[in-house]
Amino acid sequence: MVTQPEDQGRDVVENAGADRPLLGERWRALSRRAQVTIAVSSGLVVLGAVAGYVAAARPPPPPPDPVAATTVRITGVQLPQGSSLDFGVTIRIASASASAVTLTGSRQGYDGFLQTRPVPVAVLPPGRALVLHTRLNVYCQLPLPPPGTPLLFVTVRNARREGRAPVVPTAAQTAAIDDAVQLICVH
Repeated sequence: MVTQPEDQGRDVVENAGADRPLLGERWRALSRRAQVTIAVSSGLVVLGAVAGYVAAARPPPPPPDPVAATTVRITGVQLPQGSSLDFGVTIRIASASASAVTLTGSRQGYDGFLQTRPVPVAVLPPGRALVLHTRLNVYCQLPLPPPGTPLLFVTVRNARREGRAPVVPTAAQTAAIDDAVQLICVH
């Protein structure tokens, strides 16, 4: 009679890779140059991911100050017609902002000398310009304002705040305004 050896009756299970080295052993087996390359590369990947997250999670910047983002200048002065006590002024308002600016009104730069007719409320789209015509009433008993000072203030508003943009005439425009005032006040 034949008897089976004891080992043959059992199932043998082999664990594939049981003799493979652990991660720490693998790391120590790498050359110093390979360790530095892996560590620096991993650090750069983590740093890039953190920088990308910070850039994506950052809120958008607030819109610029509406006065700083708006250019207002006089483009023309019309002489009075007949015995009129007012003269016309053409104003160009341009927005250099990426957000809309709302023109909400205007006021004179000199109390008592000029009275402006209201400027209509208008929305100025980003990067656009708007041309407005207004008329100025003159009170002759007061002296003329000094050159280089604002003739008008245009009130502009955006999501950040409201401000008054000064409208300063050039030397030639100041001379044209003086001529218009002289024509009005001589009559």
